[in-house]
Amino acid sequence: MPASLARVLLVDDDAQFFEEVKSRLRTERDIIIGWSRTRALEDVPDDEYAHADVVMTDSDKHGPELADTVSRVKSRFHHLQFLILGSAEDDTVTMILLESGARGYLDLQTSGENLASAIRRLASGGTWVPPHILARYMDLIQMVEFLPKTGAENDPWAQFTAREQRVLTLMACGRSNKEIGRVIGVDETIVSSTIHQLMHRTGAVNRPSLIAYYLYHKLFRGESLPAMDAEKVLEN
Repeated sequence: MPASLARVLLVDDDAQFFEEVKSRLRTERDIIIGWSRTRALEDVPDDEYAHADVVMTDSDKHGPELADTVSRVKSRFHHLQFLILGSAEDDTVTMILLESGARGYLDLQTSGENLASAIRRLASGGTWVPPHILARYMDLIQMVEFLPKTGAENDPWAQFTAREQRVLTLMACGRSNKEIGRVIGVDETIVSSTIHQLMHRTGAVNRPSLIAYYLYHKLFRGESLPAMDAEKVLEN
């Protein structure tokens, strides 16, 4: 018996899908997979969440409320890490990761080896971001080591409003100020002013460094700087 086991809970109402996932992990002795036969994350019994390390669900079977639902579950079960499976476009993947608090995303057709690696990484408290998403932001994320450091007691991120978080997420997804304003229903000048205020509060010197700081905080907070295990992820 392996010294450390990763306990996985698949939340999905498709028995065939569960069997497919279980089959991909059949040779992994250190991974135990359970199944909650429901598509609604909030319908999963508390004891099933309490005895899991990693929760997996298929984003393609959820609507736009997925990020909010994952966030609510995580607020109740702080130890859980979420591995989202799906086939979304780049910006949608980024939005799900940044808005939900999920720390991992994989294509539905990924190999069993990659799935096992992602589960182990998340179970140990790490992050698993798709290589094509990570590559898009690598240069920005590497800027973090040059940004000003703040202690937990002075962490500006905990003070951000819901609107400020939304602006940062949309900005990280490549949206212009005009596009951000259209999405959140405010004038472009308000978006510009908000971004300048965020730069001042975080110590970021420009828009790219603010994005870098935000990506690090949302995706890699608590892991080692500078590039963490990004290179290992890219190798997979």
